[in-house]
Amino acid sequence: MLSSPIIDLAIGLTFVFGVTAALASLVTEFIARFLGLRGEYLLSGLRELVDSGEKPTVLTNAATDYDTMRTLITSPASDAPKPSVTAALLGGPILGNQGVVGTLTSRNLTLDKAIGTKDGSLAKITSASGSKRSDLRSLPSYISSRSFADAVIDLVVPNAQGQTTMATIQTNIGKLPDPFKTSLGALAKNANGDVTKFRTSVEQWYDDHMDRVSGWYKRRTAWITLVFGAIIVVLLNLNALSIGRTLYTENAVSAAVSSVAAKTTPCTTVSQDCLSTLDGDLSAAASSGLPVGWGTVRACKEQGVHCGWWQQRGILSPSGSVGSQAAQVLVVLLGFLVMIVALLPGAQFWFGLLSKLGTLRSTGPKPATAASTAVSLTVSPPAAAQVSSAAPNPPD
Repeated sequence: MLSSPIIDLAIGLTFVFGVTAALASLVTEFIARFLGLRGEYLLSGLRELVDSGEKPTVLTNAATDYDTMRTLITSPASDAPKPSVTAALLGGPILGNQGVVGTLTSRNLTLDKAIGTKDGSLAKITSASGSKRSDLRSLPSYISSRSFADAVIDLVVPNAQGQTTMATIQTNIGKLPDPFKTSLGALAKNANGDVTKFRTSVEQWYDDHMDRVSGWYKRRTAWITLVFGAIIVVLLNLNALSIGRTLYTENAVSAAVSSVAAKTTPCTTVSQDCLSTLDGDLSAAASSGLPVGWGTVRACKEQGVHCGWWQQRGILSPSGSVGSQAAQVLVVLLGFLVMIVALLPGAQFWFGLLSKLGTLRSTGPKPATAASTAVSLTVSPPAAAQVSSAAPNPPD
């Protein structure tokens, strides 16, 4: 088993980074749910995928828009205005109650013209009931690509009887509004008459776009993570430099933290139990001697040392000189900054690295190769013979 202060230091810091990032991510997810960000980005992303963004999408009219779109396909001569494709898809039987209680038509939300941002063209969403965030929180946060493809085929081939053919799909696609018609037309052409291949292409088209939407969402929530992560770092006094110094200079603390890190299980869901588990892991590390929290620093506990409140918290140096005071403040700020920057890779990265470091630490010595074993066997007999010849003869 490899045991090195550097490895123990890496394990301890990685553990603290991972737990702090997980706490910040949990807080971010709670805030995102309260604001309904997932539903907002899903709805805006779907709108950008299938609509031009010029027509408003009114969820209360989704069922009507679904019927109108099917009428346009079955009766091309109809003078009915072409509805929003987003509303038509969400008003159908497949996505109409996807991941929600009741139906989406009960949400008084309207997507107006798209607003161009650095994260794509997000729709401006308004609420007729005045409770926009409440309605957004009740939206589905995820629609699978399979459900989306089923909804598209249900819309394109209304009242399908018997086997659906690509000839029917291509004919009906020509009756749809742009840009939905153009996108589906290209996918249908590349399917070469294979309905299964067309369905797979629609699923991939949706997944590729939603990957982009996920990127927009992550960039939006990254700011929330940094802000509230910084608050967590300051409230818990998680200073990367002081933690690293303690782990490197005190072997007992380093070993105890490594033991706690080995038992830590990453959170896979956002829940109160997960939050309690992470808090317990951090408390266990603190009880082992890790400098976490705003307790009195060790230098101020020595006999004859008089410290003020700032010195007791470790923000100022107990020595009292101006240079040492300024240096201590810089160290505290730099330690906080390092911890906040460590939030950016995310908890999954740090826990993955922690697992690899744990494997490295538990690795035994490298086994001898076949060549070295052969050499050992070759050398042994002569050595034994020399020892035997040098020994005195036993008495008669």
